[in-house]
Amino acid sequence: MEFRLVHFNCARPVGKFDFGNEFVQVFVSLLPRIFKDADAFEGLIHHDHGLRCPDGSWRDFTNAFPYPPEWSAPDISTLAVWRSMEDLKAFSHSGRTHPPGMRRLANEIDRSQGPGFVMWWAPRGERVTLEDGWQRLQHLRTHGSSDYAFSLDQLVKRPAVA
Repeated sequence: MEFRLVHFNCARPVGKFDFGNEFVQVFVSLLPRIFKDADAFEGLIHHDHGLRCPDGSWRDFTNAFPYPPEWSAPDISTLAVWRSMEDLKAFSHSGRTHPPGMRRLANEIDRSQGPGFVMWWAPRGERVTLEDGWQRLQHLRTHGSSDYAFSLDQLVKRPAVA
């Protein structure tokens, strides 16, 4: 059995989630370019994106608005399946749109809930969902890094091919 690297990340913008928020304006304008780059990146097998709302429901970006004004901001989430850790790093650190866009937004993210990034190794062909990523992130936040859910600070080696 061969394993693929899965990563899930989420960012909750500071402030109201509407088009008056600079984070929302910038993020929404960057998404098409980031998705296009991701689709063309050879080491990325699959990616999915969505909003995890305060009530636990998921929305995709096409039905993000109108967003209930009484709700706190959602967790803007990405789940991606990679061939390797090297591919994830190559896209994240040297892509044309992702690095500059995320640097620009770094100070606009609420980090009060703890880490916003988790990884795990999944057997090739296993279907993973945004909710799987959310649950792994909650596990990391509660229990720290493990084979089940790990961080960039405590990487877990790819399991041996069975």
